[in-house]
Amino acid sequence: MKLATFDGGTGQHVGFIDGDEMVDLTAADPSLGTMIELLERDPKVVGAASGSAPRVLLSEVKLCAPVPRPPRFLAIGYNYAAHLEETHMERPTRQAWFNKQQTSIIGPGDPIWIPAIAPDEIDYEGELGLVIGKRCKNVPNDKHAVLDVTAGFTIVNDVSVRDWQTLEPGMVVSKSFDTHRPIGPWIVTPDEIGDPLDLRLRTYVSDDLRQEGPYSGHALPLILASAPPFRAVVKAVSSPL
Repeated sequence: MKLATFDGGTGQHVGFIDGDEMVDLTAADPSLGTMIELLERDPKVVGAASGSAPRVLLSEVKLCAPVPRPPRFLAIGYNYAAHLEETHMERPTRQAWFNKQQTSIIGPGDPIWIPAIAPDEIDYEGELGLVIGKRCKNVPNDKHAVLDVTAGFTIVNDVSVRDWQTLEPGMVVSKSFDTHRPIGPWIVTPDEIGDPLDLRLRTYVSDDLRQEGPYSGHALPLILASAPPFRAVVKAVSSPL
C-alpha cells in the first residue's frame, strides 16, 4: 500500500493510492487527520474508513511530505559507499548521527532554496528513508525484526551545505536549511517492498542521472529509531537505539 499526505484544495488530508485515484481517509474519518494519527490507529479502524472514503484523481491533488512534521527526524551520515567515493570522503570508523529540523522538510517537487550565504556548496544525496510504526526499544540487529516495527519506506533527499558542514561537527545547521529535506512522494508499506536491500537507488539532478546502484551499497543498511511519541523518518543505520 502507498500511504500519502495530500492537499486536494481543502487542506492536508491523508489517504492511500489505488491505481490513479487517491482514497481520502480524512474525509471519511476526520480523526485520521495526519499520517502519525493514521499509523497509530488500529488497522480495523482504517479499514472501516477506507470502505466509505471518497476518491479523487491522483492528478488532481498535490502530494505533500508524507510525514510533514515528524517529532523526530534522525539520520546518519557517510553511509553510502558510492557517494563517499564520488565526494572523496573517507569512510568513518563510527556512526555519525545528526538531526534534521522540521522546518527543512518539503514535499516532492517543491523547490529547494539555494541560500545566498552559500550558493556554491549545495550537495544532494538520494536516500532510502524509513518510518517506524511501532514503539520499540532494543530491537535485534536483524532484518526481520526491523521490518516488524516498520510502517514503510519513503524517498529522502539529503541536501547539505558543505562549507557550513566543515565548520560544525554536529551538522545541525548545514543539514537543516529551509527546504533542504525533500521527502516523498508517499510511504510504501513493507509488503510491497520485499527485501529493501534489493532496491536500486537512482538520483537525478534535473534530468541528469547522478547516482545509481543497489541499496545494499550502503555501508550501514538497517534503520532503527524509537516510535510514538517519537515517530521518525530516519536514514540507514545498523545498530538499534
